[in-house]
Amino acid sequence: MNFRDVPNLLKFEQHARNHSDNEIILDCYKRIREIITPVPKPTHIVDFGGGAIDSLRASCQAVEKSTRLLWACAAATDNITPRLWDYVPDYDASITYFLELNDLELMAVTKSHRIAWEETADV
Repeated sequence: MNFRDVPNLLKFEQHARNHSDNEIILDCYKRIREIITPVPKPTHIVDFGGGAIDSLRASCQAVEKSTRLLWACAAATDNITPRLWDYVPDYDASITYFLELNDLELMAVTKSHRIAWEETADV
C-alpha cells in the first residue's frame, strides 16, 4: 500500500512535501510509511478466496492507525479546525490521545473537526 491508495493519506503526503522542514510532520510521514508499506495494495474487486480477507483486514488496520496518526500530527501542528483544545498539544501526548480513543470517540472528533491541510490539498 502507498499514500496514493487512500485519499486522506495522499493529501497528507502533499502537505508533508510542502512542509518538509517540520520535524513533527516528517516524523508522522515516516511512521505512516512504516505502517502502510508492508501492507498489500487494496484491491477493487473482493475475491473471498485465499488470503483476500486477511489482506483486506491488514489494509483496514493500516488505514485506521494511519488516520489516528494523521489526527495526532494535525493537532500537534495546529492544523485542526476548530481546535480541539485551547492550546497546541505535545506531539507524543497527541499520539497517545488519538491511539487510545475508541472508534466512536474518534468518529465524534472527526465529525466536529476538520484537518486544515485536507481543505487546501490539490487532489
